Amino acid sequence: MSQDKDEHSILDDAWSSVVGGMDWLKSVLFGEFADNRPLSAVVADMLVSFVPGVVIVTSARDAVAVILRMASHPEKREDIMEWVLLSACLIVIALPLAMAAGGAAAAGVGAIVGGLAGSELGAALRSVMLLLIKEASKLVELVRFLQKFIKGDVMKFLRAVKFAPYEKALMAALRKFSGKLLSMVKSLRVHLESLSYFNLVKHRIAILAEWERKFYAVQQEALNKIPKALAELDARLAKVLAEAAPQEAHTASAGVQASKAAPPKPPTQRVRDTPGQVLPKETPAAAPHAAPAAKSEALPARPGTKPAGKPAAKPAAKPAAKTAPKAADGAGGKPPLKDKPDPVDPAKPGPNGKKQAVVDAAAAADRARITQLSNEADAAAKAGDQALAAAKLEEARSILRPYLPKNPGDSWDEVVKRLDVSSPKDGAVFWSGTSGQASKLGQVDAARAYAEKIGGVTLETTPGGRIIDGWDDVNKAYPWNASGGQPGPYASGLWGSVSEKYANGASGVVNVVQTPEKLWDAGTVWHNSEKPLLMDLKKTTGQITDIKMHVVDLGGQSHPLSDNYIGDLLKFDQRKP
Repeated sequence: MSQDKDEHSILDDAWSSVVGGMDWLKSVLFGEFADNRPLSAVVADMLVSFVPGVVIVTSARDAVAVILRMASHPEKREDIMEWVLLSACLIVIALPLAMAAGGAAAAGVGAIVGGLAGSELGAALRSVMLLLIKEASKLVELVRFLQKFIKGDVMKFLRAVKFAPYEKALMAALRKFSGKLLSMVKSLRVHLESLSYFNLVKHRIAILAEWERKFYAVQQEALNKIPKALAELDARLAKVLAEAAPQEAHTASAGVQASKAAPPKPPTQRVRDTPGQVLPKETPAAAPHAAPAAKSEALPARPGTKPAGKPAAKPAAKPAAKTAPKAADGAGGKPPLKDKPDPVDPAKPGPNGKKQAVVDAAAAADRARITQLSNEADAAAKAGDQALAAAKLEEARSILRPYLPKNPGDSWDEVVKRLDVSSPKDGAVFWSGTSGQASKLGQVDAARAYAEKIGGVTLETTPGGRIIDGWDDVNKAYPWNASGGQPGPYASGLWGSVSEKYANGASGVVNVVQTPEKLWDAGTVWHNSEKPLLMDLKKTTGQITDIKMHVVDLGGQSHPLSDNYIGDLLKFDQRKP
Protein backbone atom coordinates (compact mmCIF):
# COMPACT_ATOMS: atom_id res chain seq x y z
CA MET A 1 0.00 0.00 0.00
CA SER A 2 1.46 3.38 -1.03
CA GLN A 3 2.26 6.22 1.42
CA ASP A 4 -0.35 8.50 -0.24
CA LYS A 5 -3.03 5.85 0.16
CA ASP A 6 -2.02 5.24 3.76
CA GLU A 7 -2.12 8.97 4.50
CA HIS A 8 -5.59 9.34 3.06
CA SER A 9 -6.85 6.29 4.91
CA ILE A 10 -5.46 7.58 8.18
CA LEU A 11 -7.05 11.00 7.59
CA ASP A 12 -10.43 9.46 6.67
CA ASP A 13 -10.43 7.32 9.79
CA ALA A 14 -9.47 10.26 11.97
CA TRP A 15 -12.15 12.48 10.40
CA SER A 16 -14.84 9.85 10.93
CA SER A 17 -13.75 9.38 14.52
CA VAL A 18 -13.53 13.10 15.46
CA VAL A 19 -16.03 14.85 13.17
CA GLY A 20 -18.28 12.10 11.89
CA GLY A 21 -19.62 13.77 8.75
CA MET A 22 -19.39 17.05 6.83
CA ASP A 23 -17.04 15.62 4.22
CA TRP A 24 -17.35 18.82 2.22
CA LEU A 25 -15.64 20.65 5.11
CA LYS A 26 -12.74 18.21 4.97
CA SER A 27 -12.26 18.97 1.28
CA VAL A 28 -12.11 22.70 2.08
CA LEU A 29 -9.71 22.35 5.01
CA PHE A 30 -7.25 20.25 3.08
CA GLY A 31 -7.27 22.27 -0.11
CA GLU A 32 -9.38 20.14 -2.41
CA PHE A 33 -11.91 22.93 -2.79
CA ALA A 34 -11.71 26.67 -2.07
CA ASP A 35 -14.45 29.24 -2.66
CA ASN A 36 -12.79 32.19 -4.34
CA ARG A 37 -15.74 33.33 -6.42
CA PRO A 38 -16.52 37.05 -6.78
CA LEU A 39 -18.77 38.39 -4.04
CA SER A 40 -21.54 39.16 -6.53
CA ALA A 41 -21.66 35.51 -7.62
CA VAL A 42 -21.96 34.31 -4.02
CA VAL A 43 -24.78 36.77 -3.29
CA ALA A 44 -26.61 35.84 -6.50
CA ASP A 45 -26.46 32.13 -5.62
CA MET A 46 -27.78 32.80 -2.11
CA LEU A 47 -30.70 34.85 -3.44
CA VAL A 48 -31.59 32.28 -6.09
CA SER A 49 -31.64 29.48 -3.48
CA PHE A 50 -33.50 31.62 -0.94
CA VAL A 51 -36.31 29.59 0.64
CA PRO A 52 -37.77 31.27 3.76
CA GLY A 53 -39.00 28.04 5.34
CA VAL A 54 -35.55 26.40 5.44
CA VAL A 55 -33.47 29.55 5.81
CA ILE A 56 -32.14 28.59 9.25
CA VAL A 57 -30.54 25.46 7.76
CA THR A 58 -29.06 27.22 4.74
CA SER A 59 -27.89 30.13 6.92
CA ALA A 60 -25.85 27.84 9.16
CA ARG A 61 -24.25 26.15 6.15
CA ASP A 62 -23.58 29.48 4.43
CA ALA A 63 -22.13 31.04 7.59
CA VAL A 64 -19.56 28.24 7.87
CA ALA A 65 -18.75 28.58 4.16
CA VAL A 66 -18.22 32.36 4.42
CA ILE A 67 -16.03 32.00 7.54
CA LEU A 68 -13.90 29.47 5.66
CA ARG A 69 -13.80 31.77 2.62
CA MET A 70 -12.56 34.72 4.72
CA ALA A 71 -10.09 32.57 6.61
CA SER A 72 -8.65 31.21 3.34
CA HIS A 73 -8.38 34.62 1.65
CA PRO A 74 -7.11 37.32 4.06
CA GLU A 75 -7.62 40.04 1.43
CA LYS A 76 -11.38 39.48 1.62
CA ARG A 77 -11.36 40.51 5.28
CA GLU A 78 -10.56 44.06 4.15
CA ASP A 79 -13.80 44.28 2.16
CA ILE A 80 -16.68 45.51 4.35
CA MET A 81 -19.18 43.87 2.00
CA GLU A 82 -17.69 40.46 2.81
CA TRP A 83 -18.55 41.15 6.45
CA VAL A 84 -22.04 42.23 5.40
CA LEU A 85 -22.34 38.86 3.65
CA LEU A 86 -21.24 37.07 6.81
CA SER A 87 -23.68 39.11 8.90
CA ALA A 88 -26.48 38.17 6.49
CA CYS A 89 -25.66 34.51 7.00
CA LEU A 90 -25.50 34.86 10.78
CA ILE A 91 -28.58 37.05 11.35
CA VAL A 92 -31.02 34.12 11.49
CA ILE A 93 -28.88 32.46 14.16
CA ALA A 94 -28.23 35.78 15.95
CA LEU A 95 -31.90 36.74 16.23
CA PRO A 96 -32.82 34.19 18.95
CA LEU A 97 -29.74 35.30 20.89
CA ALA A 98 -30.85 38.94 20.66
CA MET A 99 -34.35 38.04 21.85
CA ALA A 100 -32.98 35.95 24.71
CA ALA A 101 -30.80 38.84 25.85
CA GLY A 102 -33.27 41.68 25.41
CA GLY A 103 -36.72 40.10 25.20
CA ALA A 104 -39.15 40.38 22.31
CA ALA A 105 -38.36 44.08 22.00
CA ALA A 106 -34.87 43.15 20.79
CA ALA A 107 -36.42 41.67 17.67
CA GLY A 108 -37.68 45.17 17.02
CA VAL A 109 -39.25 45.23 13.62
CA GLY A 110 -40.99 41.86 13.95
CA ALA A 111 -44.10 43.46 15.41
CA ILE A 112 -44.36 45.86 12.49
CA VAL A 113 -45.59 43.13 10.15
CA GLY A 114 -48.27 40.93 11.65
CA GLY A 115 -47.15 37.40 12.44
CA LEU A 116 -43.53 37.99 11.42
CA ALA A 117 -41.25 36.45 14.06
CA GLY A 118 -38.44 33.99 14.62
CA SER A 119 -36.95 32.50 11.48
CA GLU A 120 -39.37 34.46 9.27
CA LEU A 121 -38.05 37.74 10.65
CA GLY A 122 -34.51 36.44 10.25
CA ALA A 123 -35.28 35.51 6.65
CA ALA A 124 -36.60 39.01 5.95
CA LEU A 125 -33.54 40.67 7.48
CA ARG A 126 -31.19 38.29 5.65
CA SER A 127 -32.79 39.06 2.29
CA VAL A 128 -32.57 42.82 2.88
CA MET A 129 -28.88 42.50 3.79
CA LEU A 130 -28.09 40.43 0.71
CA LEU A 131 -29.88 42.85 -1.60
CA LEU A 132 -28.15 45.86 -0.05
CA ILE A 133 -24.74 44.38 -0.88
CA LYS A 134 -25.47 45.38 -4.45
CA GLU A 135 -24.66 49.10 -4.52
CA ALA A 136 -27.28 49.75 -7.20
CA SER A 137 -30.15 48.15 -5.25
CA LYS A 138 -33.44 49.91 -5.85
CA LEU A 139 -36.33 50.30 -3.46
CA VAL A 140 -38.71 48.60 -5.85
CA GLU A 141 -36.37 45.58 -6.01
CA LEU A 142 -36.36 45.27 -2.22
CA VAL A 143 -40.14 45.59 -1.98
CA ARG A 144 -40.86 43.06 -4.73
CA PHE A 145 -38.51 40.47 -3.25
CA LEU A 146 -39.94 40.86 0.26
CA GLN A 147 -43.54 40.69 -0.98
CA LYS A 148 -42.92 37.08 -1.96
CA PHE A 149 -43.01 35.97 1.65
CA ILE A 150 -44.11 38.95 3.79
CA LYS A 151 -47.77 39.80 4.26
CA GLY A 152 -48.33 43.34 5.41
CA ASP A 153 -46.89 46.79 4.87
CA VAL A 154 -43.42 46.10 3.46
CA MET A 155 -42.49 49.79 3.40
CA LYS A 156 -43.36 50.14 7.08
CA PHE A 157 -41.18 47.11 7.81
CA LEU A 158 -38.22 48.54 5.86
CA ARG A 159 -38.48 51.91 7.62
CA ALA A 160 -38.35 50.17 10.99
CA VAL A 161 -35.27 48.06 10.21
CA LYS A 162 -32.10 48.99 12.13
CA PHE A 163 -29.07 46.73 11.84
CA ALA A 164 -26.71 48.30 14.41
CA PRO A 165 -28.61 46.92 17.45
CA TYR A 166 -27.82 43.35 16.32
CA GLU A 167 -24.05 43.83 16.74
CA LYS A 168 -23.70 41.94 20.03
CA ALA A 169 -25.93 39.07 18.89
CA LEU A 170 -24.04 38.75 15.60
CA MET A 171 -20.71 38.69 17.42
CA ALA A 172 -22.05 35.97 19.72
CA ALA A 173 -23.23 33.94 16.72
CA LEU A 174 -19.85 34.34 15.03
CA ARG A 175 -18.03 33.20 18.17
CA LYS A 176 -20.36 30.19 18.30
CA PHE A 177 -19.63 29.08 14.73
CA SER A 178 -15.95 29.95 14.60
CA GLY A 179 -15.57 28.37 18.03
CA LYS A 180 -17.03 25.12 16.71
CA LEU A 181 -14.69 25.18 13.74
CA LEU A 182 -11.73 25.87 16.02
CA SER A 183 -12.72 23.07 18.36
CA MET A 184 -13.12 20.67 15.45
CA VAL A 185 -9.73 21.55 13.95
CA LYS A 186 -7.97 21.37 17.32
CA SER A 187 -9.53 18.01 18.15
CA LEU A 188 -8.54 16.60 14.77
CA ARG A 189 -4.98 17.94 15.12
CA VAL A 190 -4.58 16.48 18.62
CA HIS A 191 -5.95 13.15 17.40
CA LEU A 192 -3.49 13.00 14.51
CA GLU A 193 -0.58 13.99 16.77
CA SER A 194 -1.40 11.11 19.07
CA LEU A 195 -1.10 8.51 16.34
CA SER A 196 1.97 6.28 16.14
CA TYR A 197 2.51 7.05 12.43
CA PHE A 198 2.95 10.80 13.01
CA ASN A 199 5.40 11.28 10.14
CA LEU A 200 2.78 10.23 7.59
CA VAL A 201 0.35 12.95 8.61
CA LYS A 202 2.60 15.75 9.92
CA HIS A 203 1.84 17.79 6.77
CA ARG A 204 -1.87 17.54 7.57
CA ILE A 205 -1.18 18.55 11.18
CA ALA A 206 0.62 21.67 9.97
CA ILE A 207 -2.37 22.54 7.76
CA LEU A 208 -4.75 22.19 10.72
CA ALA A 209 -2.51 24.40 12.89
CA GLU A 210 -2.58 27.04 10.15
CA TRP A 211 -6.38 26.88 10.07
CA GLU A 212 -6.46 27.55 13.82
CA ARG A 213 -4.45 30.70 13.27
CA LYS A 214 -6.75 31.78 10.43
CA PHE A 215 -9.91 31.29 12.50
CA TYR A 216 -8.43 33.35 15.33
CA ALA A 217 -7.60 36.08 12.81
CA VAL A 218 -11.22 36.15 11.58
CA GLN A 219 -12.48 36.45 15.16
CA GLN A 220 -10.14 39.35 15.89
CA GLU A 221 -10.94 41.19 12.66
CA ALA A 222 -14.66 40.80 13.30
CA LEU A 223 -14.44 43.03 16.38
CA ASN A 224 -13.65 45.97 14.14
CA LYS A 225 -15.38 45.09 10.87
CA ILE A 226 -18.85 43.87 11.90
CA PRO A 227 -19.84 47.22 13.52
CA LYS A 228 -18.71 48.99 10.35
CA ALA A 229 -20.64 46.51 8.20
CA LEU A 230 -23.84 47.17 10.16
CA ALA A 231 -23.34 50.93 9.96
CA GLU A 232 -22.85 50.60 6.19
CA LEU A 233 -26.06 48.55 5.94
CA ASP A 234 -28.04 51.21 7.84
CA ALA A 235 -26.59 53.93 5.59
CA ARG A 236 -27.39 52.02 2.40
CA LEU A 237 -30.93 51.23 3.53
CA ALA A 238 -31.53 54.88 4.40
CA LYS A 239 -30.23 55.89 0.96
CA VAL A 240 -32.49 53.39 -0.79
CA LEU A 241 -35.53 54.47 1.23
CA ALA A 242 -34.86 58.08 0.29
CA GLU A 243 -35.85 57.22 -3.29
CA ALA A 244 -39.38 57.88 -4.47
CA ALA A 245 -41.44 55.05 -3.01
CA PRO A 246 -43.10 52.65 -5.49
CA GLN A 247 -46.86 52.52 -5.76
CA GLU A 248 -47.99 50.69 -2.67
CA ALA A 249 -50.80 48.15 -2.90
CA HIS A 250 -53.54 48.20 -0.28
CA THR A 251 -55.89 45.27 0.22
CA ALA A 252 -59.47 45.74 1.40
CA SER A 253 -61.20 42.72 2.95
CA ALA A 254 -64.20 41.34 1.05
CA GLY A 255 -67.47 42.94 2.11
CA VAL A 256 -65.78 45.92 3.70
CA GLN A 257 -65.99 49.21 1.90
CA ALA A 258 -62.63 50.94 1.74
CA SER A 259 -62.69 54.52 2.93
CA LYS A 260 -62.21 57.12 0.25
CA ALA A 261 -61.33 60.68 1.00
CA ALA A 262 -63.89 63.09 -0.47
CA PRO A 263 -62.42 65.89 -2.58
CA PRO A 264 -62.89 69.38 -1.11
CA LYS A 265 -66.01 71.16 -2.31
CA PRO A 266 -65.17 74.13 -4.53
CA PRO A 267 -66.53 77.52 -3.43
CA THR A 268 -69.90 78.62 -4.88
CA GLN A 269 -69.62 81.23 -7.65
CA ARG A 270 -72.31 83.13 -9.62
CA VAL A 271 -71.39 83.85 -13.21
CA ARG A 272 -73.38 86.05 -15.62
CA ASP A 273 -72.69 84.28 -18.93
CA THR A 274 -74.10 80.90 -17.98
CA PRO A 275 -74.48 78.59 -21.00
CA GLY A 276 -78.15 77.90 -21.83
CA GLN A 277 -79.47 81.20 -20.64
CA VAL A 278 -80.46 84.04 -22.93
CA LEU A 279 -78.52 87.14 -22.11
CA PRO A 280 -80.74 90.19 -21.53
CA LYS A 281 -80.41 93.02 -24.04
CA GLU A 282 -79.27 96.23 -22.54
CA THR A 283 -80.57 99.52 -24.05
CA PRO A 284 -79.21 103.02 -23.54
CA ALA A 285 -82.41 104.04 -21.72
CA ALA A 286 -82.21 101.17 -19.31
CA ALA A 287 -83.06 101.97 -15.74
CA PRO A 288 -80.36 102.08 -13.11
CA HIS A 289 -79.21 98.84 -11.56
CA ALA A 290 -81.79 99.20 -8.75
CA ALA A 291 -84.75 99.31 -11.23
CA PRO A 292 -85.41 95.56 -11.48
CA ALA A 293 -87.20 95.70 -8.12
CA ALA A 294 -89.81 98.16 -9.52
CA LYS A 295 -90.09 96.12 -12.68
CA SER A 296 -90.81 93.01 -10.69
CA GLU A 297 -93.74 94.66 -8.94
CA ALA A 298 -95.63 94.95 -12.30
CA LEU A 299 -95.28 91.28 -13.16
CA PRO A 300 -98.57 90.15 -11.54
CA ALA A 301 -100.57 92.44 -13.88
CA ARG A 302 -99.44 90.53 -16.98
CA PRO A 303 -101.95 88.22 -18.73
CA GLY A 304 -102.22 84.84 -17.12
CA THR A 305 -101.72 86.10 -13.60
CA LYS A 306 -104.29 86.25 -10.84
CA PRO A 307 -107.31 88.62 -11.49
CA ALA A 308 -106.82 92.23 -10.51
CA GLY A 309 -109.69 91.98 -8.03
CA LYS A 310 -107.66 89.81 -5.71
CA PRO A 311 -105.84 91.52 -2.88
CA ALA A 312 -102.55 92.82 -4.26
CA ALA A 313 -100.77 93.40 -1.01
CA LYS A 314 -99.78 89.78 -0.45
CA PRO A 315 -98.48 88.99 -3.97
CA ALA A 316 -96.77 92.40 -4.15
CA ALA A 317 -94.82 91.77 -0.97
CA LYS A 318 -93.73 88.33 -2.10
CA PRO A 319 -91.95 89.36 -5.33
CA ALA A 320 -90.39 92.29 -3.51
CA ALA A 321 -88.90 89.94 -0.97
CA LYS A 322 -87.60 87.63 -3.69
CA THR A 323 -86.14 90.31 -5.90
CA ALA A 324 -84.72 92.54 -3.22
CA PRO A 325 -81.29 90.84 -3.36
CA LYS A 326 -81.02 91.84 -7.04
CA ALA A 327 -80.65 95.43 -6.00
CA ALA A 328 -76.97 94.84 -5.34
CA ASP A 329 -74.82 91.85 -6.21
CA GLY A 330 -73.77 90.03 -3.11
CA ALA A 331 -76.65 91.22 -0.92
CA GLY A 332 -78.72 88.77 1.12
CA GLY A 333 -75.78 86.38 1.66
CA LYS A 334 -75.41 85.41 -2.01
CA PRO A 335 -72.02 85.72 -3.74
CA PRO A 336 -71.67 88.56 -6.24
CA LEU A 337 -72.12 88.02 -9.97
CA LYS A 338 -68.90 87.58 -11.94
CA ASP A 339 -68.08 87.77 -15.64
CA LYS A 340 -66.07 84.53 -15.34
CA PRO A 341 -65.38 82.10 -12.51
CA ASP A 342 -62.21 82.37 -10.49
CA PRO A 343 -59.73 79.56 -11.16
CA VAL A 344 -59.55 76.91 -8.47
CA ASP A 345 -56.29 77.10 -6.57
CA PRO A 346 -54.20 73.96 -7.00
CA ALA A 347 -53.48 71.97 -3.88
CA LYS A 348 -50.44 73.25 -2.09
CA PRO A 349 -47.63 70.71 -2.06
CA GLY A 350 -47.06 69.43 1.44
CA PRO A 351 -43.77 68.18 2.90
CA ASN A 352 -42.54 64.83 1.68
CA GLY A 353 -43.45 62.93 4.80
CA LYS A 354 -41.97 59.63 3.68
CA LYS A 355 -38.62 61.11 2.72
CA GLN A 356 -38.46 63.09 5.96
CA ALA A 357 -39.20 59.94 7.94
CA VAL A 358 -36.30 58.22 6.20
CA VAL A 359 -33.98 61.16 6.90
CA ASP A 360 -35.00 61.12 10.57
CA ALA A 361 -34.45 57.36 10.70
CA ALA A 362 -30.96 57.77 9.23
CA ALA A 363 -30.13 60.44 11.82
CA ALA A 364 -31.39 58.15 14.60
CA ALA A 365 -29.24 55.28 13.31
CA ASP A 366 -26.19 57.56 13.17
CA ARG A 367 -26.93 58.83 16.69
CA ALA A 368 -27.14 55.27 18.06
CA ARG A 369 -23.84 54.30 16.45
CA ILE A 370 -22.08 57.51 17.58
CA THR A 371 -23.35 56.96 21.12
CA GLN A 372 -22.08 53.39 21.11
CA LEU A 373 -18.63 54.45 19.87
CA SER A 374 -18.47 57.29 22.41
CA ASN A 375 -19.27 54.92 25.28
CA GLU A 376 -16.65 52.45 24.01
CA ALA A 377 -14.09 55.28 23.82
CA ASP A 378 -14.92 56.31 27.39
CA ALA A 379 -14.53 52.71 28.61
CA ALA A 380 -11.20 52.36 26.78
CA ALA A 381 -9.90 55.64 28.24
CA LYS A 382 -10.83 54.55 31.77
CA ALA A 383 -9.04 51.24 31.14
CA GLY A 384 -5.91 53.15 30.11
CA ASP A 385 -6.08 52.26 26.39
CA GLN A 386 -5.79 55.76 24.95
CA ALA A 387 -5.05 54.51 21.42
CA LEU A 388 -8.33 52.56 21.28
CA ALA A 389 -10.21 55.51 22.81
CA ALA A 390 -8.82 57.86 20.13
CA ALA A 391 -9.72 55.38 17.37
CA LYS A 392 -13.30 55.09 18.62
CA LEU A 393 -13.69 58.87 18.81
CA GLU A 394 -12.31 59.27 15.29
CA GLU A 395 -14.72 56.65 13.95
CA ALA A 396 -17.64 58.50 15.56
CA ARG A 397 -16.43 61.83 14.18
CA SER A 398 -16.13 60.32 10.71
CA ILE A 399 -19.89 59.71 10.83
CA LEU A 400 -20.49 63.38 11.69
CA ARG A 401 -17.93 64.85 9.29
CA PRO A 402 -20.19 64.81 6.16
CA TYR A 403 -22.71 67.00 8.03
CA LEU A 404 -20.28 69.70 9.18
CA PRO A 405 -20.84 73.19 7.69
CA LYS A 406 -19.08 73.69 4.38
CA ASN A 407 -20.12 77.25 3.50
CA PRO A 408 -21.03 80.49 5.28
CA GLY A 409 -24.65 80.42 6.36
CA ASP A 410 -24.79 76.63 6.76
CA SER A 411 -26.47 75.13 9.80
CA TRP A 412 -25.34 72.87 12.64
CA ASP A 413 -28.77 71.18 12.71
CA GLU A 414 -27.74 67.84 11.16
CA VAL A 415 -24.80 67.58 13.55
CA VAL A 416 -26.95 68.35 16.60
CA LYS A 417 -29.53 65.72 15.52
CA ARG A 418 -26.86 63.04 15.68
CA LEU A 419 -25.58 63.87 19.17
CA ASP A 420 -27.01 62.21 22.28
CA VAL A 421 -26.67 64.73 25.12
CA SER A 422 -29.20 63.15 27.46
CA SER A 423 -28.72 62.95 31.21
CA PRO A 424 -30.11 60.67 33.93
CA LYS A 425 -32.88 61.92 36.23
CA ASP A 426 -31.37 64.20 38.91
CA GLY A 427 -28.05 63.87 37.07
CA ALA A 428 -27.72 66.98 34.87
CA VAL A 429 -24.87 69.25 36.03
CA PHE A 430 -24.37 72.74 34.53
CA TRP A 431 -21.22 74.77 35.04
CA SER A 432 -19.54 78.12 34.48
CA GLY A 433 -15.84 78.86 34.89
CA THR A 434 -14.77 75.50 36.37
CA SER A 435 -13.00 74.27 33.24
CA GLY A 436 -10.87 77.41 32.98
CA GLN A 437 -9.96 77.33 36.67
CA ALA A 438 -9.02 73.64 36.49
CA SER A 439 -6.79 74.26 33.48
CA LYS A 440 -5.11 77.31 35.03
CA LEU A 441 -4.46 75.73 38.44
CA GLY A 442 -3.84 72.18 37.28
CA GLN A 443 -6.86 70.82 39.12
CA VAL A 444 -9.59 68.33 38.33
CA ASP A 445 -12.62 70.08 36.85
CA ALA A 446 -14.91 70.60 39.88
CA ALA A 447 -18.11 70.32 37.83
CA ARG A 448 -17.08 66.99 36.29
CA ALA A 449 -15.94 65.71 39.68
CA TYR A 450 -19.30 66.65 41.23
CA ALA A 451 -21.20 65.02 38.34
CA GLU A 452 -19.22 61.82 38.76
CA LYS A 453 -19.86 61.84 42.52
CA ILE A 454 -23.66 61.95 42.06
CA GLY A 455 -23.72 59.57 39.09
CA GLY A 456 -24.57 62.38 36.69
CA VAL A 457 -23.02 64.11 33.67
CA THR A 458 -21.97 67.51 32.42
CA LEU A 459 -22.72 68.38 28.81
CA GLU A 460 -19.15 67.50 27.84
CA THR A 461 -19.33 64.03 29.43
CA THR A 462 -22.54 62.97 27.66
CA PRO A 463 -21.99 60.58 24.72
CA GLY A 464 -22.50 63.40 22.23
CA GLY A 465 -20.54 65.96 24.24
CA ARG A 466 -17.47 63.71 24.35
CA ILE A 467 -17.41 63.61 20.54
CA ILE A 468 -17.30 67.38 19.97
CA ASP A 469 -15.34 68.35 23.08
CA GLY A 470 -11.77 69.04 21.97
CA TRP A 471 -12.52 68.27 18.30
CA ASP A 472 -10.55 70.77 16.23
CA ASP A 473 -12.85 70.39 13.21
CA VAL A 474 -15.67 72.16 15.05
CA ASN A 475 -13.91 74.19 17.75
CA LYS A 476 -11.34 76.04 15.63
CA ALA A 477 -12.31 79.00 13.47
CA TYR A 478 -13.67 78.24 10.01
CA PRO A 479 -12.04 80.00 7.03
CA TRP A 480 -14.97 82.34 6.48
CA ASN A 481 -14.88 83.58 10.09
CA ALA A 482 -11.52 85.28 9.61
CA SER A 483 -12.89 87.89 7.20
CA GLY A 484 -15.53 89.09 9.65
CA GLY A 485 -19.10 90.03 8.87
CA GLN A 486 -19.97 86.51 7.74
CA PRO A 487 -23.17 84.82 8.95
CA GLY A 488 -21.24 81.93 10.53
CA PRO A 489 -21.68 79.21 11.56
CA TYR A 490 -19.44 79.52 14.58
CA ALA A 491 -18.43 76.95 17.18
CA SER A 492 -20.41 78.95 19.73
CA GLY A 493 -23.53 78.24 17.68
CA LEU A 494 -22.94 74.49 17.91
CA TRP A 495 -22.35 74.60 21.65
CA GLY A 496 -25.37 76.85 22.11
CA SER A 497 -27.59 74.37 20.28
CA VAL A 498 -26.34 71.29 22.13
CA SER A 499 -26.55 73.19 25.43
CA GLU A 500 -30.21 73.95 24.72
CA LYS A 501 -30.83 70.31 23.80
CA TYR A 502 -29.06 69.21 27.00
CA ALA A 503 -31.15 71.58 29.14
CA ASN A 504 -34.39 70.47 27.46
CA GLY A 505 -33.57 66.86 28.29
CA ALA A 506 -32.78 67.46 31.97
CA SER A 507 -35.23 66.18 34.57
CA GLY A 508 -35.68 66.14 38.33
CA VAL A 509 -33.10 68.05 40.37
CA VAL A 510 -30.42 69.89 38.39
CA ASN A 511 -27.14 71.10 39.87
CA VAL A 512 -25.08 74.13 38.88
CA VAL A 513 -21.36 74.42 39.76
CA GLN A 514 -19.72 77.82 39.23
CA THR A 515 -16.63 79.78 40.18
CA PRO A 516 -17.30 82.90 42.31
CA GLU A 517 -16.76 85.39 39.48
CA LYS A 518 -19.30 83.60 37.30
CA LEU A 519 -22.17 83.62 39.81
CA TRP A 520 -23.33 87.13 38.81
CA ASP A 521 -21.70 87.29 35.36
CA ALA A 522 -24.43 88.47 33.00
CA GLY A 523 -22.61 87.14 29.95
CA THR A 524 -22.61 83.43 30.80
CA VAL A 525 -24.52 80.80 28.84
CA TRP A 526 -26.11 79.83 32.17
CA HIS A 527 -27.76 83.23 32.73
CA ASN A 528 -28.63 83.84 29.07
CA SER A 529 -29.86 80.46 27.90
CA GLU A 530 -29.79 77.52 30.28
CA LYS A 531 -31.32 79.15 33.37
CA PRO A 532 -34.34 80.71 31.59
CA LEU A 533 -35.07 77.41 29.85
CA LEU A 534 -34.86 75.36 33.06
CA MET A 535 -36.96 77.88 35.00
CA ASP A 536 -39.63 77.67 32.30
CA LEU A 537 -39.61 73.85 32.44
CA LYS A 538 -39.90 74.00 36.23
CA LYS A 539 -42.85 76.37 36.06
CA THR A 540 -44.80 74.95 33.12
CA THR A 541 -44.22 71.20 33.02
CA GLY A 542 -42.74 70.23 36.37
CA GLN A 543 -40.01 68.37 34.48
CA ILE A 544 -37.48 70.21 36.66
CA THR A 545 -38.26 69.85 40.37
CA ASP A 546 -35.42 71.88 41.89
CA ILE A 547 -32.27 73.82 41.00
CA LYS A 548 -29.32 73.57 43.40
CA MET A 549 -26.22 75.73 43.04
CA HIS A 550 -22.62 75.32 44.26
CA VAL A 551 -19.60 77.60 44.29
CA VAL A 552 -16.02 76.37 43.80
CA ASP A 553 -13.11 77.57 45.94
CA LEU A 554 -9.52 77.94 44.74
CA GLY A 555 -8.76 74.45 45.95
CA GLY A 556 -11.26 73.00 43.49
CA GLN A 557 -13.80 72.04 46.18
CA SER A 558 -17.49 72.81 45.62
CA HIS A 559 -19.75 74.18 48.36
CA PRO A 560 -23.57 74.36 48.28
CA LEU A 561 -25.20 77.79 48.34
CA SER A 562 -28.12 78.64 50.63
CA ASP A 563 -31.67 78.55 49.32
CA ASN A 564 -32.06 82.32 49.77
CA TYR A 565 -28.88 83.04 47.84
CA ILE A 566 -29.92 80.62 45.10
CA GLY A 567 -33.30 82.37 44.95
CA ASP A 568 -31.62 85.73 44.36
CA LEU A 569 -29.40 84.25 41.64
CA LEU A 570 -32.37 82.65 39.89
CA LYS A 571 -34.28 85.95 39.99
CA PHE A 572 -31.31 87.84 38.54
CA ASP A 573 -32.12 88.74 34.95
CA GLN A 574 -29.59 90.92 33.19
CA ARG A 575 -32.02 91.39 30.31
CA LYS A 576 -34.36 93.58 32.39
CA PRO A 577 -33.55 97.34 32.53
